[in-house]
Amino acid sequence: MQILILKPSSLGDIICSLPVAQSIREQCPQAVISWVVKSRFREIVRRCPTVNGEIIEFDHHPGLRGLQGLWTVCRTLRSRSFDAVLDFQGLLRTGLMMRAVQSPLRVGSEDAREGSSLACSHIVPRPASGKHAHAIERLLQFLPALGLEASLRSPVVIHGDSPDSADSRLRDARPVVMMPNSRGRHKEWPWFPELTTALLKQRDDVTVVWDSHQAWPDPPVSDPERFINVTTKTSLLQMVELIRRARLVIANDSGPLHIAAALGIPVLGLFGPTPPERFGPYPLSAERNRVLRSPTGAMDGLPVDVVLSEVLSALSGEPRQQAA
Repeated sequence: MQILILKPSSLGDIICSLPVAQSIREQCPQAVISWVVKSRFREIVRRCPTVNGEIIEFDHHPGLRGLQGLWTVCRTLRSRSFDAVLDFQGLLRTGLMMRAVQSPLRVGSEDAREGSSLACSHIVPRPASGKHAHAIERLLQFLPALGLEASLRSPVVIHGDSPDSADSRLRDARPVVMMPNSRGRHKEWPWFPELTTALLKQRDDVTVVWDSHQAWPDPPVSDPERFINVTTKTSLLQMVELIRRARLVIANDSGPLHIAAALGIPVLGLFGPTPPERFGPYPLSAERNRVLRSPTGAMDGLPVDVVLSEVLSALSGEPRQQAA
C-alpha cells in the first residue's frame, strides 16, 4: 500500500504524527509511507525509518514566495499516485495538495479548517473526548479508514547526530536533560536554574544537561563538572540524540517534550496555561510519562520543591506522585 502523509509542520505536530505512522507500519508491514514536510523539518522525517517512501519538501516562505513553494509541491504531487492520502494538517494548503495528488482514498478530519475537507473523499470523526482530545488521539482516528486499529504500537526510532562535539563530557553521560524553552514565554517555567542547583545537591550520581535554541547562563552549582550547558550549541538532530541518551527529560509544553515521549524516554512535562490532556506527553497513562501543572495556570506558580520531588521520584523508579 502506497500512503502519503500531509503534515508539513510544526516540529511538535510532526513528532506527534510519527507514532501514528509507526502504527501504520507495524499493522501493515508492506506499506510504503511518503511524507510532505517543510524543508526545515525534513531531516527529522528523513531520519525516521518508519517513513520509507518519498520525502517531498515544501519550501515554505511568507508572501508570494510561499505561493511559489505551494505551487511547486502541487506540481510534483500531480505526477504521483497513492493508494491513500492522509491530511494530518487540515489547512487550505494541504487541501490543495490533496486535490493535486491521484488517490482513490483522500482522508481528512472533522476538525479540518479553511475548507480543506472539500478535497477529501472520507472524513474521520473526532475522538470521543471531542475538541479536548490529544493531538495523537485525533490522528489515530485516521487508521480505521485504512482498515487498521486506532492504537499505538512501538516507540518511534529517529537516528540523531552525536552531540559529543558540543561538550566532551557528554560521551560518557546518561544525564537528566532539561529543555527550558518553548514556543512562547507564557509556557516557559522560570525556575530551571533553581531546580538544577537543588537536584545536584540532592543527588551526587546525577549529571544535568541544558539544551535549547536560546542561550541560558549557567546557574550556581556545587559541582560544575556535573552540569553541562549546551544551549545554542547543538543542532536539532544532536538534540534528538541527547534526548535518546537521557535518564529523564524535563521540558515545558514543547517539541522536545514530544520527541522524548515518541522515543519512549522517561519525561516530566511542566504545564501552566495549556492543558496536558491535549498537549502532554502521550500516552498520559504510561508510567514513564509524568506531568505537573501549575495550580494558578501561570508557569511561575509551579513551585520548585514540587518539581524536585517528582524528579527524585522518577530517578528512584518510584510511581508517579501525581497522575498525568
